[in-house]
Amino acid sequence: MTYTSRSRRLSAQIAFEYMFIFAIFMAAMILGTMFAWSRSLEVNRYYTRLQVNNLLETVAGKINTAWLEGAGFSTNVTIPETVASLDYTLNVTSNYVLLTIMEEDYIKPIITQNVTGDFTIGDINTLTNTGEHIKISSQ
Repeated sequence: MTYTSRSRRLSAQIAFEYMFIFAIFMAAMILGTMFAWSRSLEVNRYYTRLQVNNLLETVAGKINTAWLEGAGFSTNVTIPETVASLDYTLNVTSNYVLLTIMEEDYIKPIITQNVTGDFTIGDINTLTNTGEHIKISSQ
């Protein structure tokens, strides 16, 4: 075997080893990126749930307060345009405040089912106890 064929074989082996190490490195990078992406999605879902729960707590609390205070009581609640930068709908049905976001429903119970009117998203809404029901109106 000549010196040049040995040198070529050694060069080829070194090139193969570098490619193998590079492939392992790329696989590790891809797995790391996939893990980071899934954690990022999980954090975004948690943030959205937190924002939704805060809004539901606020709205349900205002409705309950208006009902408990009695006839003539009025309070305002500001309904934001978006929750966690997402569009949503907000309704009162039966004894629940219902928020729908990204085709997922979130509910919060309230103490009365006597609520009329609809919330206006992105506006200040007035909740008025008429003695018989809570009336929702926007300003």
